[in-house]
Amino acid sequence: MDIDISFAEAMLRRGAGLLQEEAPADGGDPFAFLARLLATAAATDAPLVVLSESGGHPELFDEANRRAGEPLTARVIQLAATRQSERAAMYEFDGTGPLTGNRVVAALLRPEDRADLLDVYVAVGRLRGGEAQMTVAPALLRFDAAALNQTLGLIGEAATRSVNAATASLAHAAAVLPMPGHEEGGMPAALLALYWHALTLASVRAGAGLAGMAVQGRA
Repeated sequence: MDIDISFAEAMLRRGAGLLQEEAPADGGDPFAFLARLLATAAATDAPLVVLSESGGHPELFDEANRRAGEPLTARVIQLAATRQSERAAMYEFDGTGPLTGNRVVAALLRPEDRADLLDVYVAVGRLRGGEAQMTVAPALLRFDAAALNQTLGLIGEAATRSVNAATASLAHAAAVLPMPGHEEGGMPAALLALYWHALTLASVRAGAGLAGMAVQGRA
């Protein structure tokens, strides 16, 4: 049954199967690319931390949801504190709004040996017969918390008083990198919001009192 396996686990299983193939057979499928990438991270950069909204740490997701309701001028300082000690981490949670009924997996991978530089992959889909199926093509955002800190240091309190200044600061620290399915036409607003929610989860986990929380699972 679908409830016996999480969306994140289904992605990792598919990726592990793809790694067994002699040559990639995804035909440019962005989901297959992401599944293989995550399975590779689990195999070579272990442990791959997996945290689920339905798992054992509701305080993490509750706090991230609370922060999501705050104005951007309040959240920008918190996002600048985002750090990740592990090479790779995955967060799984329910989609909301236009994505209600979907599961969301946000995978945060460190492309370099820096805790404050993260590649954020977002995948949206459903489970069907134990298999993960995409409803929105995966997408990638690179976020540099050090660059955000530098910008905030230059503009001072403007970022906490002006939405435009806060938005400009984040734009300077983040870049959407093209993946199949999103090369043209821009990124849907609902998908962009998931990027910031994923980084909010990471910043909450790195924050005081939560940085040492035990993980739900390791792949």
